Amino acid sequence: MAKKPTSPIKVTAHLADGRLNSADGIVMLDSILYHAWFWKHRPEVLQGMGTEEYDGYIGLPLRQLPGNRWAASRGIYEEIGQTVEHINKRPNFFNADKLDRLDMEKGIISDSVGLYRAYRIPNVIRTVKDGLITFWAMGHRDEVQELLDCIPAVGKKYAAGYGLVYRWAVEDCEEDYSLWHPEHGLMRPMEADSDEEKGLDLTGYPVMQYGVKPPYWKAKNLRLCYVPIC
Repeated sequence: MAKKPTSPIKVTAHLADGRLNSADGIVMLDSILYHAWFWKHRPEVLQGMGTEEYDGYIGLPLRQLPGNRWAASRGIYEEIGQTVEHINKRPNFFNADKLDRLDMEKGIISDSVGLYRAYRIPNVIRTVKDGLITFWAMGHRDEVQELLDCIPAVGKKYAAGYGLVYRWAVEDCEEDYSLWHPEHGLMRPMEADSDEEKGLDLTGYPVMQYGVKPPYWKAKNLRLCYVPIC
């Protein structure tokens, strides 16, 4: 049976209070859908409960590109403010799960160095105008909407209230802007010296090691890329 052809779509995330926790400001739609797909179809993989019955298939409702990449853009938004907030992390030595292990420790247990050191972690908090983040992709509108409805937030530290989404809107679009937008330029990391860069003006885009597909943090997905940070 032939696969249903994809079409251009536009996705808008409506944030609850406009706060986005992101170090580099890049939020990728395929990464969000990747997480949603596992949450819906293979939650045991996300929970680390074993993958013996998982065959590696990932059925994102997007056009698949060579190299198991996806035709989906970064999020476009207007940043009207930026602050750095710190999250403090210090081990609670009185938790029940710590007591047994600490019985076997020798010497002084310090919260300033070593295994039990405390952290003060900076987080870049961006304020998004009107709380709107827009993405473009080639995909199946209804299936994308179904997956996005499973996602409560974008960015990091949503448990602390950052990046909360109260509504996802998916609509048809006339053009495919998943790679390049006439106003916003490069729309996703593009591998250097690839066929995709032909005819594009990539002046000013930094070239660095960056993920080309989700999970973007994973070392095996890193390539030398033009990265849409300007």
